[in-house]
This record gives sequence, C-alpha cells and structure tokens, in this order.
Amino acid sequence: MVFSLVIFLYMYYAFLVICASLSLAGVYHMLRYGFKNITTIVTTFVFLAMAFMILSVSFGFINSIDWNVEIAIFANLFTNKLDI
Repeated sequence: MVFSLVIFLYMYYAFLVICASLSLAGVYHMLRYGFKNITTIVTTFVFLAMAFMILSVSFGFINSIDWNVEIAIFANLFTNKLDI
C-alpha cells in the first residue's frame, strides 16, 4: 500500500481547526464568565501567547518536510522471493 505523506498534513490541519475552535470557546468563557480583574486578562494573554508560540514552532518544523514523498507500507509482505 502506497500513500502520500500529505495525508498527515491534512490531518494536522483538521487538528488545528478543532484546537482553534476549542481555544476560542475557552477564551470566550474566560473573558465572559471569569472574574473581571487583571488575573483573567493576564491568564488569557499567556494562554494566547503560548498557543502562538507552539504554532510558530510547529510551522517551522512543517516547512522543512517534503510533503510529496510517497510511503510504502507492507510492500515486501506478499512477495514470494527466496534469496538463496
């Protein structure tokens, strides 16, 4: 079975969409229902800064990969060659 490596990139994009929607819901709830003081604002800022930092690092790693590579799994499993 041969498949392209770009499938993993699309799965990563789907993960980013899910993570972004949950993060937006979390930030909304922190700002809407949290105590109205500096702690809520600082915590929200730290959360968003860490999320941005993680996305920046992962973007750097993702840029260094050639996504057109094809991967073969179980390629030699069903061959009947005998090397004598």
